[in-house]
Amino acid sequence: MEKALRVDAVLNAPNTDAHVVILKTEDGLFLPIWVGAPEGSAIKFAMESISPPRPLTHDLLKNLITTLRARVERVYISAVKGSTYFAEVWLQADGRRLKIDSRPSDAIALALRSQVPIYAAQEVMDSQRLEQLDALLEQFKPKDVGHYDA
Repeated sequence: MEKALRVDAVLNAPNTDAHVVILKTEDGLFLPIWVGAPEGSAIKFAMESISPPRPLTHDLLKNLITTLRARVERVYISAVKGSTYFAEVWLQADGRRLKIDSRPSDAIALALRSQVPIYAAQEVMDSQRLEQLDALLEQFKPKDVGHYDA
């Protein structure tokens, strides 16, 4: 079984250049994924519908997929091993379904630009605990998080 997710927030991780993407299910479960600063910014841009003057890497990827007459169908966070997440971008091209290996950050940025759903394997969701999110949020100052609805 898989869970549908939406990007709830992208937070600047304290004392690092990393960002934390907070994914949330309809039933209130959270999945925090640490990403690099450029990837976090790319996800924020897509969430805020910011169009840079020149295409960023994820915009280029979306444009290539469209130009090749394919389309992004969905993004799937397929596994977690230790603290490393694995994802797939599912494409439809010429009547075929293609699964492309991806970092979750790139897959999420592409999903937002392509306006397609994000899913996670049940095993990925089961590997997370709400206490982990609580511990994560305790590291942030209110100005880092902004308004947060749990």
